[in-house]
Amino acid sequence: MGNAWQESPPAYRFHILLTKDDEHSFSAVVLNLPGAGSCGSTEEEAMENVREAIQGVLEAYQEAGQNIPWKDSSTADVPSDAKQKWIVLNV
Repeated sequence: MGNAWQESPPAYRFHILLTKDDEHSFSAVVLNLPGAGSCGSTEEEAMENVREAIQGVLEAYQEAGQNIPWKDSSTADVPSDAKQKWIVLNV
């Protein structure tokens, strides 16, 4: 009988700023993780792409043996027409 509890990767919270750039483009920037961001032709695509970007940024820090340089996103300059989302990812 196997162990029902398996060690899972750590979960992190990411603060996403989602903006509409023009009619056909959205940007998603991670406010609390420098260097992570992406875009897409829809909000959903931008969010999917930013998840992949987060994974890549975290892997790069891990491979370089560096600590993750978390930022305090509470002081970020947020445009009035932007959406903010919090997501949790196990990475």
